[in-house]
Amino acid sequence: MTRLRSIDMRARISEAARLSFFWFGIQAVWGAILGVLLQARLVALFGDVAAQRYAFFAAAGAATAILAQFVSALLSDRAVARRATRAPLYIVGTTLSIGAIVLFLRGNSAPELLAAYIALQIGMNVAIAPYQAAVPEYLERAAQRTGSAWLAAMQSLGNAVGAVIAAVATPAVTAAMLPLLLLGALAPAYRLLARVVDPRTIEPDEPVRISRAHVDLFGSRAMIFLAFYTMLGYLYFWVLGSGLADIAAPRTIAGAAIVAFTLAGVGGASLAARLGKRFDLRATAIAGVACFALATALYVVSRGLLVLSVASIVGGLGWGAFLSADWALGARYVLPGARSLGFALWNLAVVLPQFFAPSLVGLLATIVRPNGAWATSRFAFGIAFFELIVGMLWLVRLPQAGQTMELRGLGRR
Repeated sequence: MTRLRSIDMRARISEAARLSFFWFGIQAVWGAILGVLLQARLVALFGDVAAQRYAFFAAAGAATAILAQFVSALLSDRAVARRATRAPLYIVGTTLSIGAIVLFLRGNSAPELLAAYIALQIGMNVAIAPYQAAVPEYLERAAQRTGSAWLAAMQSLGNAVGAVIAAVATPAVTAAMLPLLLLGALAPAYRLLARVVDPRTIEPDEPVRISRAHVDLFGSRAMIFLAFYTMLGYLYFWVLGSGLADIAAPRTIAGAAIVAFTLAGVGGASLAARLGKRFDLRATAIAGVACFALATALYVVSRGLLVLSVASIVGGLGWGAFLSADWALGARYVLPGARSLGFALWNLAVVLPQFFAPSLVGLLATIVRPNGAWATSRFAFGIAFFELIVGMLWLVRLPQAGQTMELRGLGRR
């Protein structure tokens, strides 16, 4: 009996690993586009005013992402209710994303770049909405922290790979590698993701009640991701204005910093998962945000390659620890009977910051009027530090909740 349980557990862990591969592919694309390529393309088109133009592009993309994810979430939940497959959403989303990536890298004008970026946001979020709902179907409620650790590790690895490609590959090579990564990541998980889900295997619906914990979780998560997208969006301009361009191309240095950040994130997620049995999820998230805030402060007060290296590693460790608890915290409050829509609402705390992070910096910059890329990026990092402090204090309001973790796999149908 013990041997059979051991074999069954290995099979279930294998299923969870295959599911997480698609998240790796998604994050590889975002790591390349949001961390390096969007900024580099804007600099090539707009020169010294690229930082200001970035705010508009990022806000337009985030608004599109919100709409696309809600529509896809509704279609996903309807498919589950009718015992239909979610496969068309993955196929349409991935296909559209691949075409958008190619157009994004080959477009030679601002309208082409904007159209490609909008199309990419639509395609990626059409695929993301059903994916977020599919993963919890393989996890007992007590296993949510383990699933969160898997997703955190794959997110960090994907961001690192995407940043490396963006930093060192030519546009033509990048236009080939990112679509191949996305397809290759979907392939191992496709059979599990696309299969028909029997609603009877999903936990019964619970009454819809918005508690203080819901508000605290959403608010704290929104503030923390607001800081993250501020850091991600303005890191390239920090490098551009800090004198590091004399060492190597800004795109290469920014890409290397993101790689260091995301690889450290893998370590942070792993460490948090190991120590998680001793601490509750809230404590893990708070500790991670504190490390990230320390790294952000370094960007504000100093410059140079050493500062960039230390801040990338410290910030990455903290970010990985936070992500290891983030999804598990959110999964507790998503109603099982409408997972896609529930996760789309929960994911607003990620998508809205993509809109408001550059918009807020852009608005305040028109008042303070920082001069040049260096001053604008330091100003942005100062705002991010304040956002992290608010998010961390908001996390303290969450109730403590530590759990033991196990994996389960649903029977194939």
